[in-house]
Amino acid sequence: MSTPTTPAHGSADGGLGPLTLEDLANRAEKAHAEHLQGYTASTVLHRLYMAEAFGDEELQAALDLLFSRLDMQRVRTREAWRAAYNAWAIPAGMDPVPADSTVVDGEVISTVDEPDEFPLDNDPIA
Repeated sequence: MSTPTTPAHGSADGGLGPLTLEDLANRAEKAHAEHLQGYTASTVLHRLYMAEAFGDEELQAALDLLFSRLDMQRVRTREAWRAAYNAWAIPAGMDPVPADSTVVDGEVISTVDEPDEFPLDNDPIA
């Protein structure tokens, strides 16, 4: 992420200055990377589930609990990324990322199993 040369709207620095905008951009990138780590963890757990959990109800239950916790973590990290990105985007004159319509008051009302702009058929680990 870098400061835009031709902003979509508003002043290019939002009155904050290039150093502040660069710091906000770095924070947004860090938050996005943390959010995507949840999808890597989910992929590893899914492979374990498929390879090892067949017929092992105790392991299935443990992995189901991990998947549930991971879903909650992804909701939190996506919101943290969205807030960090928007803190940079709005003063930089870029369009903000809207709130996730699948989340209401921190609870997922529908599940989306792929990260932003990353289709499931592209395996990042393979």
